[in-house]
Parts: sequence; structure tokens; C-alpha cells
Amino acid sequence: MKQSDTKTMNLILVLIGIAVLIFTITMIWLYKTTNGIPDTLCNCFYIACTGECGFMGWIKTTKENNKKRAQ
Repeated sequence: MKQSDTKTMNLILVLIGIAVLIFTITMIWLYKTTNGIPDTLCNCFYIACTGECGFMGWIKTTKENNKKRAQ
């Protein structure tokens, strides 16, 4: 796996972490303000983040396995 691939994945993980933190704080504020949150939005957001992280893990694992086979 190239060094630039690792840096890109790390950057994406950091951005996802920041997005999750901001989203969670916003939803807490929204809940305190309105006594409710948009459930569908929460589900979709967390499913999208989980899916992205899962795909990145799958890509990394596949590349490492292919690298081992090539050696």
C-alpha cells in the first residue's frame, strides 16, 4: 500500500470523526431545544459513516492481502 493511500485514508477518518462529533453535538442541542430529533437523518448519517469506514477497511485489507500474495 502506498504512503499516499494511507495518508488519504487517515485524513478521511479524521474528517469522519470530526463530522460525527459535530453532528452529535448538533443533535444534542436540537433535542434540548425541540425535545425531538429527526430519526431518519440520524440513522442515515450513522449508516453512511459506518459504511464509509467499512469500505475503507475492506480496501485496506484487500490491498494488504494482494501485497502478501505478490511477495
